[in-house]
Amino acid sequence: MHMRAQLRLPQPRMWRIVSVGVSVIFGSVVILYLFLLAAQAYSARQCSQILDRLELLRMGDPAENFDQAVRPCPMEKTNSGRICVLTAGAFRFGVVARLLSDLPADWAFNVSRLLDRAALRYWRVVASDAVAEGRIEGVSVGLMVAGRYETLGARWGISDSIPARYAKLEPSADQQRTYMGWFNITSIPGGEGFSIQATRASTDRELQARRINRRCLLTFRGCDGLCEFLPDAVPVLRERKSTWGGWTGAPPSKCEMGDE
Repeated sequence: MHMRAQLRLPQPRMWRIVSVGVSVIFGSVVILYLFLLAAQAYSARQCSQILDRLELLRMGDPAENFDQAVRPCPMEKTNSGRICVLTAGAFRFGVVARLLSDLPADWAFNVSRLLDRAALRYWRVVASDAVAEGRIEGVSVGLMVAGRYETLGARWGISDSIPARYAKLEPSADQQRTYMGWFNITSIPGGEGFSIQATRASTDRELQARRINRRCLLTFRGCDGLCEFLPDAVPVLRERKSTWGGWTGAPPSKCEMGDE
């Protein structure tokens, strides 16, 4: 009995060991979070610079201009041109992807929402071009990001004329010049997006409507609806006496409840 008592750790020492263990675990989590947040901020800056340069491209520009615009996004060749894909910095590492893939669907959804509130939002941008005789004859850009209540998406492009799938809809003169239309996003979580297809005839205001709100890439709150995601599209829609179109179950955005 006496020897057994000697083998027991004194209570103060045991609590010190427990507290050190908890501190190490907590410190490791904090360091990991700060690392992922820094990666998220860096990638958001990269994406913002790429979008800035892509918005300046025009039909007939040298093909090298697209190369310069998307750097440092890695490019792959396709049958019609090149394509690059860039994802949020926190999701470029296996730790987050493995965490979400190993969890049941309900848990994974809740964890992804928790990551959103920690400013570790998933986003993905895809850019591609079409080239003929060394000149740009088309550019397409798509971006999806986790918003405050739903996934938000934007697709825009420039080309000689609007794509055939839109031309079949017998669009108005405004829509033939610059097509603007809503689309549904069926990912988890689902959401909504907006397409803006510009042509050579597009006005400066319509070209400006393509601008995606960069703050949506790095935010604790998340962008609230398409009017926050594509704010420069709002005045064009008002000018056309049009709306975003479509519907989701997300609460109405405050910017849509104003004087639109």
